[in-house]
Amino acid sequence: MDVDVDVDVDVKEMTMSSIPELTLEKAVDFAVQTERLGQEMYSALASRFEDDSELRELFTTLAADEEHHADHFAGLRKRLGGKQLDPEEQQYLRAASLSDIFADWSLSEAPEMITTREDALQKAFNLEKTTLGYYQALQEIIPDELLEEMVAEEKRHLVKVMKYMVTGAKVRGLGDKF
Repeated sequence: MDVDVDVDVDVKEMTMSSIPELTLEKAVDFAVQTERLGQEMYSALASRFEDDSELRELFTTLAADEEHHADHFAGLRKRLGGKQLDPEEQQYLRAASLSDIFADWSLSEAPEMITTREDALQKAFNLEKTTLGYYQALQEIIPDELLEEMVAEEKRHLVKVMKYMVTGAKVRGLGDKF
């Protein structure tokens, strides 16, 4: 798909709470940037853990998925048609965007600071959980089939990372549906 959209929000430099007039387009821009940063982080982690084939495969897959999600959100932004957010919706999306993970964009810039498998999985889990909450909030405001599919995909990511955290491996046994 690879949609090129000029994104108006740089989450590395600001949070949505600092945007004076939050529009739906800026809220979706935030999602695009989140996915791009997730892709950068996962790519860096795949390189960082290249000797761990399961972790490398997980992070490579997540990086590719995040890249596709960014394209989907960019396409969604183009289809919005100028829908305005009322003040309550603005506050709700601001609240949904408040998270330590969104304040720590250095994750994509310094993978060497993540030294253990457990640290890497915890960072991935936190990112997936936080973005899922934000996307669910967006979905409440923008009823859209593509957004619904992306929320479902984020849920699968969260469960996938959790299984690695809990089991320590991709597959634990024949009964695991992973």
